[in-house]
Amino acid sequence: MAQQDKSDTRPEGSKPSRKRRLGLAEQVLIALVLGLAAGIFFGDMAGALKVVGEAFIMLLQVTVIPYITVSLITALGQLTLEDAKILGLRAGGVLLVLWGIGLVVVLLSPLAFPNWPSASFFSTSQVEEPKPVDFLQLYIPANPFASLANAVVPAIVVFSVLTGLALINVKNKNTLLAPLTVISDVLMEVTGFIAKLAPYGVFALVASAAGTLNVEQLNRLQVYVVIYVAISLVLTFWLLPALVTVVTPLRYGEILRAFRGPLVTAFATGNILIVLPLLAADSKRLMEERAEHPSRSEEREAHSSIDVLIPAAYNFPNLGLVLALTFVLFAGWYIGASVPVSQYPVVVGAGLASLFGGTVLAIPFLLDLLKLPQDLFQVFLTVDVLGSRFGTILGVMTIVSIALIGTYALQGRTRLRVVPLLRFAGVTVALLAGALISIRAFYTYVVVAPYTKDQALRALHLLVEPQPATVDKEVPASLERGATGPASLRQIIKRRVLRVCYLAEDYPSSFFNESGKLVGFDIEMMHRFARSLGLALEFVPVKDSAENEAARLLNAGVCDVFSGSMGISAGKVERFDMTVPVYTSSVGLIVADYRRNDFKSWNEIHAMGEHVQVAIPSNPEAMGLAKLLMPQAVLMPLAARGDMRALLESGAPGVDAIATFSEEGAAWTLLFPRFNLVVPKPPFFVAVGYCVARGNESVTTALNAFLVALKTEGTVDTLYRYWMLGEAAKTDKPPRWSVIRNVLGWVK
Repeated sequence: MAQQDKSDTRPEGSKPSRKRRLGLAEQVLIALVLGLAAGIFFGDMAGALKVVGEAFIMLLQVTVIPYITVSLITALGQLTLEDAKILGLRAGGVLLVLWGIGLVVVLLSPLAFPNWPSASFFSTSQVEEPKPVDFLQLYIPANPFASLANAVVPAIVVFSVLTGLALINVKNKNTLLAPLTVISDVLMEVTGFIAKLAPYGVFALVASAAGTLNVEQLNRLQVYVVIYVAISLVLTFWLLPALVTVVTPLRYGEILRAFRGPLVTAFATGNILIVLPLLAADSKRLMEERAEHPSRSEEREAHSSIDVLIPAAYNFPNLGLVLALTFVLFAGWYIGASVPVSQYPVVVGAGLASLFGGTVLAIPFLLDLLKLPQDLFQVFLTVDVLGSRFGTILGVMTIVSIALIGTYALQGRTRLRVVPLLRFAGVTVALLAGALISIRAFYTYVVVAPYTKDQALRALHLLVEPQPATVDKEVPASLERGATGPASLRQIIKRRVLRVCYLAEDYPSSFFNESGKLVGFDIEMMHRFARSLGLALEFVPVKDSAENEAARLLNAGVCDVFSGSMGISAGKVERFDMTVPVYTSSVGLIVADYRRNDFKSWNEIHAMGEHVQVAIPSNPEAMGLAKLLMPQAVLMPLAARGDMRALLESGAPGVDAIATFSEEGAAWTLLFPRFNLVVPKPPFFVAVGYCVARGNESVTTALNAFLVALKTEGTVDTLYRYWMLGEAAKTDKPPRWSVIRNVLGWVK
């Protein structure tokens, strides 16, 4: 017999103690904390983990579509016709009521969004005609294989439900249900395997998000988390148990006491499936305790009903999933493009059906349907790590409510008393309204995220090394005196200086940035043009009425090119020559933020008649175009360039809208976020070009050749995305604060 180790102090014959292994839920929580720490420590460098997070998201979606199809077919196909009728009429009715309550709460959630100023750079989606949602194709699986291939979840759900119901009356259905059940088990095994990777996926997602999100984004994200958690708690611990007490003999306190174990377990694990047996057992025990003199048959009937209702309810979207649709409305507010009320039917119809595939499928599907950035889905996954815990306990209470109300309804023991119902409705409205209004007030008046979009605009700089340049703040008297007419290209090259007229506040084409340097789309184009000719630059300001002053300075020879982007029209050729189009712009309107939905289309503006007053540049082409698009509107000409800023600074009293190019209008709303850019539908486009002195063919030809070359090689598109669409604000910024850079100084 081997000698016992002296260091082993365990009693002889006792078994060595086993270390408790961490559960998956604990591993995920640890990964969450480590991910946050890694993001804060490494900063932008943690963004490299984004590809790992995206891979995890794709893995999560692997089994979703097959599982929806198989689980719905088997769950319904195993029922008898009588069971199906019961589920449809009784439990189905309860489920519809709960869905209705959840969707109403979701649609009211924007009331909690704080009144924070928000604006965004111009987006090409603003000029895209929204495609109407074809609900027939969305819900009717004319080609089920196409629906499966394209992940059209609502149609897949309809197909699966129809197939499952059809199986009820098939005699030899077990020959099909048996292999489908095996497939369902296999899919659950695959899902379980993928779930084991959750700690790694969560770590990558959270680290990437924490390392790349700026402070303003983090401040805004907490709004969604607080709203979701607050509403989840109200629905879980008041609305659902109180609703059960109103229509059944059960009492509020005993419901919470009976299911506190499954609720805690579900919250800790983040898994509803594993507590289903506990829910069934606790539901039976609760009903037995409340039954006065139950017969054997009544008891068996109650047990049978619970055994059917709990697993069946699990296959349908619970209120925790329904509440997640709040993120879609939050996403619009988050980027400064709130989802209009007219799109709420899409959120309700398409969102509810797509939730059969879970939030992993529903959220990106809705973001795409509503033309919101797909990148926001990763933001959702980051905050959902916390929110899903509260969504899980809400889901548990949803299943419990359906099982209890449905079982009592089958026994004919439900009751509907007016006074308790009114009391329940009053308390529910007070709690929800109080929660939503309190959150809005707290984040509007107590914790306010600083507005920084204007800083993003003013921080822009030239992408290329600028040419040697002189920037005049006034037109030099020497140029005015020495002007003898337009200079040819040869003369310009000989003097080695290209003179360019510019506008001082023509955002984002020409403006002074926070460093006091003249920058912008047009300014960068002129630097590149001068570089192609090997010339230095002299920028001469244009004041007062831009077109008239530009024409005077060009034709006098004070400057060679006017860099202000102007709409190309036949009327302008009488004053100066114009180049080929640089890009195509749409006509937009700057309006007060609260009135953005009043100017969605030219027809709606036309219907306002003479009641709408529109400020517009005073040049003849702009006035003529405005009369064409808004024939009955009262036009108020802006005589000088500075009138735009003065009007916006004063809040635009007496003016309903300011007409301008969309790119320019969006930039002004960054500086004055109380206003919003609207591009009325159908969008009206105008070709934009540069101006040269009339008859100065050599300069016009050279500039045209330069523009054609830059457009062909894609440089114009790159500059347009940088300056007009604000891609600079996403990529051209200093590294995010991090411990490794700003505290330890290990990297620069």
